[in-house]
Amino acid sequence: MSRRFPVRPEEFETAFVEQVFDAAPGSLISLSHEPVGTGQVCDSYRFTCDWTEGSNPATFIAKCPSADPVSRGAAAIFHLYDMEVGWYRDVADQCDALCPKSYHADIAENEQEFVLLLEDMAPASQGDQLAGASLIQVETSLAEAAALHSFKPPAGFENLKWLGHGAGNAQFLEKSLAAGYPLFRERFSSLLSPDILDLGQQLVDGIGIYIAHPPEQQAITHGDMRLDNILFHDDGRIAALVDWQTCSLGNPANDVAYLIGTSFADRADRRRHEEKLVRAYLALRPGAPDFDRFWTSRRSGPNIAATPFPASSWRSTPRSTSNGPSAETGCLRRWPSARPRWPSIWTA
Repeated sequence: MSRRFPVRPEEFETAFVEQVFDAAPGSLISLSHEPVGTGQVCDSYRFTCDWTEGSNPATFIAKCPSADPVSRGAAAIFHLYDMEVGWYRDVADQCDALCPKSYHADIAENEQEFVLLLEDMAPASQGDQLAGASLIQVETSLAEAAALHSFKPPAGFENLKWLGHGAGNAQFLEKSLAAGYPLFRERFSSLLSPDILDLGQQLVDGIGIYIAHPPEQQAITHGDMRLDNILFHDDGRIAALVDWQTCSLGNPANDVAYLIGTSFADRADRRRHEEKLVRAYLALRPGAPDFDRFWTSRRSGPNIAATPFPASSWRSTPRSTSNGPSAETGCLRRWPSARPRWPSIWTA
């Protein structure tokens, strides 16, 4: 391996893993891997380790660049790898929000080569955005959102350069969505209902207005806070937030609106619970805005960070069945055809 870290599973050597875990040379007898998740821009693997001794983990999850050069290029344009590595390298250990423990995080200057070695969260299981969530799943997920949005880096936001990528991505998306959405609409017209496609057009038409009005209060945001990016225990409590590729400085109301708006299978359930959920979330955030101001912010615009690619490049992929940290699970899970379940920023 000529570079300082592996980027494909076959490049992982026992000596590298021993170094990551500060283990004695020769203490890792063997290393095997299997793919997990269905990544759009990353490939994820569960590694199984056979150690001679010690308390090192028997398994870990490795996230690597996609084998597809087009996906790697898109990730570099939107700084997706840099944002996720930045989260695990600079923030995760200091923030109270639940996420997998990071054993190693590194990225090359070209932002197309990176590696993450993460805690294996099995037997926690991935949420299912199409099936919908239980109330306890939404409640505990919002509690972690509050922990995330309350965190302030000791060195200040300005010293974490990767947090600023979200603003640049928003400007790019304003241009690319208008050009790409007609192609997306044509490609998926047989899979998505007309009302969903029209709703997508509303997002495209309104994105410029939203970008032109920055939020009153900014925080570190997940940017894609939906069930498929959350792992849960069997009792419904959250185990971890995963897939931090759209983590940046932004409007915390986006995370809240996106999670609540896409988590309930029945719109009536969402309407019945959403005010109580928002009030509970705000009560967990020191210095949070009052309910009325936050509610207005929550309903004022779409979550642009949850759309990390030009619409023309989106494609469907099978849903992940892994228990490890999920990779991206496909654009059709963002735009379900079975029923429109959009954040309340769109629907009353």
